[in-house]
Amino acid sequence: MKELKILFNMMTSYIRWKKFNTSVVLLLALTLFGCTIDTSDAPSQSIGADISFVPQMESWGRSFYDTEGKETDIFDLLKKHHFDNIRLRIFVDPSAENGYSKDGFCDLNNTLAMAKRIKAAGMTFTLDFHYSDTWADPDKQFKPSAWEGLTGKALEDKLYEYTKEVLTTLKKEGVAPEIVQVGNEISHGMVWPDGRVLDNATEENWAALMGLYKAGQKAVREVLPDSKLMVHLALGGQNTLCREFLDKMNQYGAEFDMIGLSYYERWHETYNDLKANLYDLSKRYNKPVCVNEYGASEENIKIINDIVRSVPNGLGYGTMAWEPTRAMFDKEGKPSESIFALYDDVYEQNLNPDQQPKVEPPFERTVNIERPVIGADVSFVPQSEDRGAKYSDQGQEKDVLEILKDHKFNWIRLRLFVDPDAENGYSRGGKGFCGLEKTLEMAKRVKAAGMNFLLDFHYSDTWADPGKQFTPSAWKELHGSALEGRIYSYTNETIKRFIDEGVRPDMVQVGNEINNGMVWPQGKLPEGKEKVDSDEEMESFSVLLRCASAAVRAADPSITIMVHIACGGQNPESVAFFDKIISRNVKFDVIGQSYYPEYHGTLEDLEANLNDLVTRYDKPIFVVEYHHNRKEVNDIVHNIPNGMGLGTFIWEPTSPRWGGLFDQEGNTNENIDIYPELHSAYTE
Repeated sequence: MKELKILFNMMTSYIRWKKFNTSVVLLLALTLFGCTIDTSDAPSQSIGADISFVPQMESWGRSFYDTEGKETDIFDLLKKHHFDNIRLRIFVDPSAENGYSKDGFCDLNNTLAMAKRIKAAGMTFTLDFHYSDTWADPDKQFKPSAWEGLTGKALEDKLYEYTKEVLTTLKKEGVAPEIVQVGNEISHGMVWPDGRVLDNATEENWAALMGLYKAGQKAVREVLPDSKLMVHLALGGQNTLCREFLDKMNQYGAEFDMIGLSYYERWHETYNDLKANLYDLSKRYNKPVCVNEYGASEENIKIINDIVRSVPNGLGYGTMAWEPTRAMFDKEGKPSESIFALYDDVYEQNLNPDQQPKVEPPFERTVNIERPVIGADVSFVPQSEDRGAKYSDQGQEKDVLEILKDHKFNWIRLRLFVDPDAENGYSRGGKGFCGLEKTLEMAKRVKAAGMNFLLDFHYSDTWADPGKQFTPSAWKELHGSALEGRIYSYTNETIKRFIDEGVRPDMVQVGNEINNGMVWPQGKLPEGKEKVDSDEEMESFSVLLRCASAAVRAADPSITIMVHIACGGQNPESVAFFDKIISRNVKFDVIGQSYYPEYHGTLEDLEANLNDLVTRYDKPIFVVEYHHNRKEVNDIVHNIPNGMGLGTFIWEPTSPRWGGLFDQEGNTNENIDIYPELHSAYTE
């Protein structure tokens, strides 16, 4: 019986690559041997890990211990806890001048030694070609130093020869990988600059990338025809971008047997987005899907494995935790019993092909905002009150929010700076106006008044608008993915703080007047009309905006997300902006426009633009900043067809210079009287 179980496991492993299910294995065994087989140790989903750091750790004297305190080989520990697939990265020449390791870690020789340990442990081997001397990821895909000067066909040939040499060596040593990644996180291409593809990629750029990929593909098919090709994209929750890439692969005849996605919460959207993406890709391309990178933690191990297991039609191949030893062991190599227990639970659940984890269907976003929104941005009020300002209506002193509510205002917008007390911040006097604590105080007043709350992230220490979007001083040393991750963590932590304080925002702006970008220089866009038909790269900005949106949705998926630009009457620029961010998979619910006639055209321009945007994108719309033409602006928004004009926010109504609903002494004036009339007319 032991021999039959071994045979069953071997057949299960093989047939998993062929996309059959375990019932086929059972049928074969019954036919061949006329007996029953215990299938309890043949789970339907792979549990994997990338442990490429281990040889370096061991060279530093690092040891690993089991729960009884006994020093144990890392492979024995992982296998004991049901890991069955190990991925290794390989660099072309890590000992090169700018390479990953002067000691040659992750080169062919080190990879070969580790592959032998994988095979000795009876585990599946996944090989991850980086095609670089160091890390290759969405931020960088540096050409190997030995390949400098090669382009076109010569570069493709070199990639083919290198791939073939590596695979032939592994095959001769009896450690051929069952799965091969031709490139690591290649959503922005590989072997730059030749194979780089961003949002402005031309067909020439795509053809160059696919030529390189197919060179690697050719080597895999020739040397290891039974191994599976996995395409690896760093797009866990970005369905639009995954489909764009995979459709290009199909267009150019680039092959993939499996789809591998990196999923890191800070960069790759929400769990809901991951789920929806895996479901769609597996169905659309009829390929197994795998989360082949994620940062394992007590919070996400079960969530991510359950999502993959829930992929319909058994097309959820499995997961690979990226360098999980940091979570599994402490600095002395002692194991985390809670982490290993989670993997044990995943394995036990996977044993039963008929038992599916409890995973909710993908969350469908809707906008549930009651019309008409009559809103105001009163972010100046705490500052004014600190200077002694009082507000009154018809001679009676009242809280400013009470006065606004009496005049049918039902929404309040508050701006938020990252650190307004910074050296060049908005509020350098140390009082933190428009910082987190002051905004929380004001938000509590808004909620106590029974009004809805729109939070406006400026992502700066001071004003952010089309003319300036300064990076916060605390973030000035961050670049690339580090800055993207900071946008996510700051936004997510801030939203959670508001929720914890009982003042959950009803709507959130991810950036203020961002038509020229945000968090400059990384997120800078071509200015004004220059972005119309521009071939400049706008990918960096789009990634920042995706991270901001995901952070809000991860904190509370029901919060409405607004993207706010200052192009009230500028239709070509508005269209160029929204076409770009939608094509780059930025998720948002409503459009916000600023309208100041001195900058944004006539009322006719405003009306034409808003109506076109609603028709074009099927998104509700607000004028989220205005001051003059109060009745006209509100009427234009309210009269947008199909109730898609949700309302307006007057900017700083207590300022005589701007909103102009109060005089210098804080008394209401006749301008405020139109709002009850508008509300009455709009609610008839």
